[in-house]
Amino acid sequence: MIDTEKAEYESVIQKLTMALEQLAAENARLRSESDGAHDVLRRIYLDEATPSGVRVKAAQAALNVEKPRLQPVPPPLDLVAEEYEPLSVVVERQRARANRLLSLSLEERAAMISGCSKGDGNGSDDSEHS
Repeated sequence: MIDTEKAEYESVIQKLTMALEQLAAENARLRSESDGAHDVLRRIYLDEATPSGVRVKAAQAALNVEKPRLQPVPPPLDLVAEEYEPLSVVVERQRARANRLLSLSLEERAAMISGCSKGDGNGSDDSEHS
């Protein structure tokens, strides 16, 4: 009877040792430098041998990387609307201005234009002609 118990204990110890070696190998694989955190989580939640609770937690942790949260986007331009002025009012205002300008004498109109002076028209500002 002692031999059967001893054989049973050795069998259990052997199974536990194999499980421990498997977990150590998986732990080393998960900590490898070539994999990123997201790859590790993805590998865990895709592995059907992993318990479902662990798979759910890994999927939740990986969700923010795979599907980023939707956030409000600020408007691209800071627009300010101008006051609306009907075209008929604009035309009326421009015609009144044009009529006021046309009622002035030529000398008064010329005085309003910058750079307009009485000269001989040769483009020289000198009063002497060479």
